Amino acid sequence: MLRKLSIKNYALVESLDIEFSSGLTVITGETGAGKSVIISGLLLSLGERADRDFIRHGQSKATANAVFDLPPGFSLKNCLPDTIKLDKDSGLSLRRDLTATSTRGYINDTPCNLQDIRSLAASLTDFHSQQGQRQLLEIEKHRFFLDSFAGLSTDVEQLENIFDEFRNAELKLKQARDNASAMKERLELIAFQIDELEKAALRSGEESELDGERRRLESVRTLFETGQNIIQSVSNADESIIGQLSQLEKMLRDAARLDPELKNESGLLSETVVNLNELTRNLESYLSRLEDNPERLEEINARLSELFRLRRKYNTDETGLIAKLEELREESADAADYKSLLKKLEEKRNIARENYSQLALKISKIRHKAAPQLVKKIIKELSDLAMTKARFEVDFQTEYDETGFEINGEKVKAWPHGLENTEFLISTNPNEPLRPVAKIASGGEISRIMLAILTVIAGHYNLPTLIFDEIDTGIGGRTATKLAERLKQLARKHQIITISHLRAVAQAADHHLAVEKNLEDGRNIIKIREVTGRQAKAELARMEGR
Repeated sequence: MLRKLSIKNYALVESLDIEFSSGLTVITGETGAGKSVIISGLLLSLGERADRDFIRHGQSKATANAVFDLPPGFSLKNCLPDTIKLDKDSGLSLRRDLTATSTRGYINDTPCNLQDIRSLAASLTDFHSQQGQRQLLEIEKHRFFLDSFAGLSTDVEQLENIFDEFRNAELKLKQARDNASAMKERLELIAFQIDELEKAALRSGEESELDGERRRLESVRTLFETGQNIIQSVSNADESIIGQLSQLEKMLRDAARLDPELKNESGLLSETVVNLNELTRNLESYLSRLEDNPERLEEINARLSELFRLRRKYNTDETGLIAKLEELREESADAADYKSLLKKLEEKRNIARENYSQLALKISKIRHKAAPQLVKKIIKELSDLAMTKARFEVDFQTEYDETGFEINGEKVKAWPHGLENTEFLISTNPNEPLRPVAKIASGGEISRIMLAILTVIAGHYNLPTLIFDEIDTGIGGRTATKLAERLKQLARKHQIITISHLRAVAQAADHHLAVEKNLEDGRNIIKIREVTGRQAKAELARMEGR
């Protein structure tokens, strides 16, 4: 329920903090005192369109903040953004800041978009006014009222999910049928690509190995000449390196006999001679294996060219080619036969269709059974609200569809909510035909019809707070008393906040708030206070013109 509303620098409001409680709260005041400004500020916090002209003159920012306490077990999981952390002890805050250039929204002081605020507000409150009734009584709302009364809300939500599954399955099947030839061509392409990559006998690391072997074969002559030159210089020339080092090694060995301190240097030189001899033998062995093989070089170049062609064709590297082959094999396994795929899609569509049909027929049966009960209760409520001659009916409407679902021997179109639409019809005067409720001209009649509906479905209407803005316009006398009784009755199930001009409604209030417009420092200021005792009696007398 709404616990607190804070409004600052909005229209004629300088600063208001209004505490609300459960039950029936009635807001009264002189015409022009500012009652509608307070409702406007509340609606601003709930996500209604902002009007920057309402920023209080001389101020740069207006703020409206509504704080709600959540009933036990009440869930907001489907409309609360993931970024918002909810602390049930501190409640839920919806705030709007309005400046001359921007409007910002906050949920629990966390910035959020306007749609998130509206979604949350729609789960917490319902607003009714003389103008709002017409919008509320649009035909799509009628089914919602009937389903709420019949206890079908959960079933209809489940049906909507099944309908989505059914329509998605139908769409996929249609696309598959429309693209059957394209699917066949795709499978042919997949088969060709698999064959191409399998024949390539791809192996991880092969390209690097071949590239090294190609460089060696292309450089045989250079490698041979280099090896021969080194061998010649090291060991075969008249003044070979090994020959010269051997003489130096002998001289240093003799010197080491004279001075043992040179023994280590003698060993190093001796080791160098040994290493050069080993180098010579290794190079001779390498040259003996080195061969000029143009055929092998041509074979390697051809293989590398093929790998390059495949990499360029599939726009990937060697590892990617191997992965691509596995991907194509999996795709081929999943859709090797497009006829088999079509059959699977048909089976999935048929299952979804059957699931929808069973639940939709069940819901339709319950709706038709509940409709007369709803009608009987609404007529009784209308009679108590001085509409004793009113007749009321629920009109079920279907639309023919040759591919639709059979109900009462007729093929009808499927909707997310079921196989029929519903519309409320009413006649408020004797001998007049039933007409759609939305076409009733009288604002007072619309208010009473709406109140009758809400009274009947109150136990099934899962919204904590209902807000009424002057729905009692044009009502008086005994009807006013009945209206007050219905609001009081609604207040047992919901928090009711209403602006009223009727003494009977104000007398029924659990909490009576009076709005005043005072002149302070040359400016009008809107204030609100709870009135009890003598103050309440004085306000009630004012409302009667005494």
